[in-house]
Amino acid sequence: MDERGTLHRIEDDLTETWIEELATHGVQSIEAYLAKHLAFLTFLDDAASA
Repeated sequence: MDERGTLHRIEDDLTETWIEELATHGVQSIEAYLAKHLAFLTFLDDAASA
């Protein structure tokens, strides 16, 4: 490991496509959450009808 520690350059995060990548990741996270929620609701509906 470097004796000075780990340096992080903000320029590495602020590329030209950073906002698109942030939005894409956010939408994917929301879609995954909603899919899990739908699966749980489907499970509850199936359990109630059985």
